[in-house]
Amino acid sequence: MKVFAWNPERSKDTVMTPYDSIKYHRLFTQAGFMAMDPLTGEVKAWVGGIDFKTFKYDHANLNTKRQVGSTIKPLLYGEAVEELNFTPETPVQDVQQNFGGGRLVPATGGTCTGRTMPMANALAWSRNCATAYIMKQVGPGKFVDFLQRIGVPTKVAPHPSIALGSCELSLFEMMWAYSMFGGRGFSTKPYYISRIEDRNGNVIKRFDYSANRREAISEATAYIMSRMMQGPVDKGTAAGLRARLGAAEMAGKTGTTNDNSDAWFMGFVPQLMGGVWVGSDDRFIRNEGAGGMGSSAARPIWEYFFKKVYANEDLGINKEDRFIEPPSLSNDAVSADPSSFVLDDSIEPSAAGEDLGVGSAEDYLLNNGEYIGPESAPIPEDPNKIKKPAKDTSNKKKVKEKPIGTPEEPKKRRAFLERYSEKKKIKG
Repeated sequence: MKVFAWNPERSKDTVMTPYDSIKYHRLFTQAGFMAMDPLTGEVKAWVGGIDFKTFKYDHANLNTKRQVGSTIKPLLYGEAVEELNFTPETPVQDVQQNFGGGRLVPATGGTCTGRTMPMANALAWSRNCATAYIMKQVGPGKFVDFLQRIGVPTKVAPHPSIALGSCELSLFEMMWAYSMFGGRGFSTKPYYISRIEDRNGNVIKRFDYSANRREAISEATAYIMSRMMQGPVDKGTAAGLRARLGAAEMAGKTGTTNDNSDAWFMGFVPQLMGGVWVGSDDRFIRNEGAGGMGSSAARPIWEYFFKKVYANEDLGINKEDRFIEPPSLSNDAVSADPSSFVLDDSIEPSAAGEDLGVGSAEDYLLNNGEYIGPESAPIPEDPNKIKKPAKDTSNKKKVKEKPIGTPEEPKKRRAFLERYSEKKKIKG
């Protein structure tokens, strides 16, 4: 058979059983990617996986949901700015939070520093405990309502751990939600068909997508969050990204879920937004170590794409563009400019993929780690282990038993059905 391979032909002719070919293809790391205009919702790029010929599952689809990890944090921080009047300089506590009923977030407080820091620093370094503190102020129920209000169609349960991205959303939905930052407060559903024409250019159908835009947050909040998300791409979990691309302004956020099962990067510049998910179809297959984090697995894809975009002048994406500061921005919120506050370099990022209490790699081992051979390799019979039945020495009269499913059984059933049918005919 032919299987997928990383070569120019994208295939390799080999000998393999169907069962082993399934195992082989499931081990590949997949990726989903989307790029769109944050103002209009027009999709500019859509990559559902490695290769459609072999891997037909679309990882950018609305219904393809995975844990989003820390990429959900800007949504929570955005609600805190919008509804609780938080600013980038609002002090937050990097302490494990108790939501009652034994619900501790995060599950272990080993990564908590116990320090108080500005909210901008907590976002730049993706501090889990500080984010749990913000969730305590906002409330899980209100945050779930906020997600519905900004257009996320998936119904998220109001568990406190959703502050750290334990909920499952699709890349499509994350692009939809993040559009409110680059879209000046309006969240816009991504779309990829504006009209349908016949071969002569006559418009058969035109789609009005203005109805898919809704005001989610104020323009001031969108600007504050866009500026505050420059922290991760300058000094935080995606440090140096903006400098390498030479963009005047850029916003972004990394995300890594339990045991590196999912790696994310969401980012945008004034004219274009992109999102990346990386992982395996089976969640227990993952990239261990630093290479499986959002900053290492997903961010490079985003960076490579935007490097190509900036190099192509025909696209009209100018790296000198800046986010538009709204007139309504109060003087107290001018601190949204990252240059107005200092990111504390002594703060380390939270443990990416920190255990939220959903199990570890050992939970997936069968028979205490005993090796189980492939189905294509039949287990040979050991003649030494074949036991002969013991001789029956009792004097009981033997009754010959017919095993279930012998050839006589179908014959008897057919004979019965024929007699039954004849009786019904006679009665009629």
